[in-house]
Amino acid sequence: MVAEKPALQADKPSVARRLLTLAAASLGGYAAFWLAIPLPWVLGAMLGTAIVMLLGVGAKQPIQGRRIAQITIGTALGLTFTQEIIRQVASLGHWMLLGAAFSIALTMLFSRVIQRLAGLDGPTAIYAVAVGASAEMALQAQKAGADGAQVASAHAIRIILVVSLASVVAHYGGEKAGNYISAATPALSWQLALLFVLLAPVCGWLADRVRMPNAWLLGPVLMAGSFAASGITTRMFPAALVAAQILIGWSLGQHMTRKFFVKSPRMLASAALVTLSMLAICVLLAWSLSKTGSISLLTAFLAVAPGGTAEMAIIAKTFGIGAPIVTAFHFFRVIATILSIGWVSKTLLRTGWVKR
Repeated sequence: MVAEKPALQADKPSVARRLLTLAAASLGGYAAFWLAIPLPWVLGAMLGTAIVMLLGVGAKQPIQGRRIAQITIGTALGLTFTQEIIRQVASLGHWMLLGAAFSIALTMLFSRVIQRLAGLDGPTAIYAVAVGASAEMALQAQKAGADGAQVASAHAIRIILVVSLASVVAHYGGEKAGNYISAATPALSWQLALLFVLLAPVCGWLADRVRMPNAWLLGPVLMAGSFAASGITTRMFPAALVAAQILIGWSLGQHMTRKFFVKSPRMLASAALVTLSMLAICVLLAWSLSKTGSISLLTAFLAVAPGGTAEMAIIAKTFGIGAPIVTAFHFFRVIATILSIGWVSKTLLRTGWVKR
């Protein structure tokens, strides 16, 4: 019993710091909402978290927090997959394949760019710009002998920048909400809400067990989508979506520590420059897709932007910009990147496009 006391005492600051960080994220979200900042509950929470992290009093988000956010967002997204929307998404299958190929091409192009700018070794450069699930890319990078910390930092910069810029573009883009779930749609009944509370985590866990990318998001998407496709028209509680966005903001802002910015400023600056260049190219592709008449410009932009699936989907849902289409595009992109990144890495190193 005596030996356990130090461990218990050591846990108290961690709990206090997590509560403080959650409070800072919530206050930041509310302040951003009051100031009418685009996507306030994500960007405001991110800035609130960043402040306490830079002051050295913040705490990393427990993995359960991110999963709760993904489960909530995934369920909300799944409810938009009505039969009509599923038919619309299916008709865009060839464009999704093109988007996946485009992401792989971006990885191949910018791996050489970031290597020259940041002086990274070959595997680290490749995995640092691979436009796939950031956690999966960091894990695969370590298996390939790359610097996992550098890769994770590069992906953190990518997602923070893309979320921030895409939110502003979506806010001022002027696109009207499409034929999706509207505010007039009734919120979940308590019976269905209780059922989803039980089913959604199980579906996320099962998806994770079969190694589905973004399992805790896409598992609930498939679950709720099956209800929507069967004719059930309802929407997630607004308060639950606000809470999920605050948790997403916390997960983004937790990277902004003094150590993060001081450790490798050259690499971070290079990652930021590469991300901005990727976004510029994505704007051109989105413009080209919109000219086909298949999807609108902003939907195309969010669908091909190199951000995280959950982050891009919540932006699309918040602004009524084709959330099901954006989700489907990013699902194909992540799958294609995860399946091909090993081959891409070997090819780039063998041909000398990226130096070892």
